[in-house]
Amino acid sequence: MGIASFVVGLSCLMLSPFFNVFLVLPSILGLVLGIIDTIVKTKNKQSKGLSIAGIVLSSIALVVCAILTIGIYALSNYSTTSTNTSVELISSDIYSSVGNSATSDNIKVDFKNVDLNFKKYNDYAFIPSGYTILKADFEFENVGNNYSLVSYNDFKCYADDFSCDEFYYVDNYFFSESLAPGEKYTASVYFEVPKSATSIDLEYDSNPSKEGKIIFNVKNNTKK
Repeated sequence: MGIASFVVGLSCLMLSPFFNVFLVLPSILGLVLGIIDTIVKTKNKQSKGLSIAGIVLSSIALVVCAILTIGIYALSNYSTTSTNTSVELISSDIYSSVGNSATSDNIKVDFKNVDLNFKKYNDYAFIPSGYTILKADFEFENVGNNYSLVSYNDFKCYADDFSCDEFYYVDNYFFSESLAPGEKYTASVYFEVPKSATSIDLEYDSNPSKEGKIIFNVKNNTKK
């Protein structure tokens, strides 16, 4: 049993960094074998060198396995907690409406005005049957500490939950402006919307890589 204790203890100690959780019981077995063999050989006045070595090695292996197992468990819990915390910190959608403002990604967006029947477009513009042109006026303010970009591409429009096409047949439709901290900028966006639409949303999302956007309720929107 002394040899078995020594072999088990040495093996567990060598393999403990790799199979720690699986070697706890073998380490205990090696420790028990060493103790039993030590007791037997003490009574018989025989050499206990291998038994004592097995006890020492098994004890060290058991301690190493226990420490590594506890460490891995603690790290796993920390990672889970960190993940949950990051999820809680992700911004949710912000709802606003005409005459109000909301802030997303260091840009304060003030919804100034909306025209659901805009007519001052270019003479060669084609308006699909059953559609009208929506014009929405916004003021942007950089409330952060770094330069931020605002663009017409940051907006999408949904009528009765269906995506609406952008309307390009107006002057100065395209805008893309880099704002310094504290700087303001005004611009308008245009979309083709069905005349029969009962619900219209304008979505502003300046950073698609992040969760959360500003949803401006334009017409009879029932979302909360």
